[in-house]
Amino acid sequence: MTIRKAEARDYPAIIELQNVNTPDQLSEEEKKQGFIVSSMTEHTLDAINKNLGVLVALEEGNLAGFVCLTTTDPIPEHPVVKAMYNSFQQQTFNHKPLTEYRVFLYGPILINQKWRGQGIAKKLFYAVKNFTENQYDLGAAFINDKNTHSLAVHIQGLGMTALRPFTCKNETFQLVVFPV
Repeated sequence: MTIRKAEARDYPAIIELQNVNTPDQLSEEEKKQGFIVSSMTEHTLDAINKNLGVLVALEEGNLAGFVCLTTTDPIPEHPVVKAMYNSFQQQTFNHKPLTEYRVFLYGPILINQKWRGQGIAKKLFYAVKNFTENQYDLGAAFINDKNTHSLAVHIQGLGMTALRPFTCKNETFQLVVFPV
């Protein structure tokens, strides 16, 4: 398994993986395994990759998974990300407001169904921590309340801390953070 920063040649595989894992492409049973809430284009991926980075997990040249990382300056033009960021002033971690930390945004993360349950999310998570440790204090992510599998993976599996939930467009999201 190789984990590295994405290159432009990886974008089509990332888009293909995300497109088959959006809620409108999954049955109710498949959604229980997790889903991704937004679709990205090659242009969007390239902007994220140039901002902070997209990390990919590759097995013999095949995409096993990816995770996107972005800075909070500028804040990405996404309604849920904006709502999450706006909640930072009311959120605390270890008795300090999130606004007093150097925070980057983690996600989305997606693991190819063929590689789920093999520790790829954990490997990507440790790569994220290594990738960001000198520049940031905390990673922050949002998870739709309906995505119970993802909540379990991030909180129980990866040890992230759930803070206060926030809402966007009548949906509730969990804000989870982790120290780098």
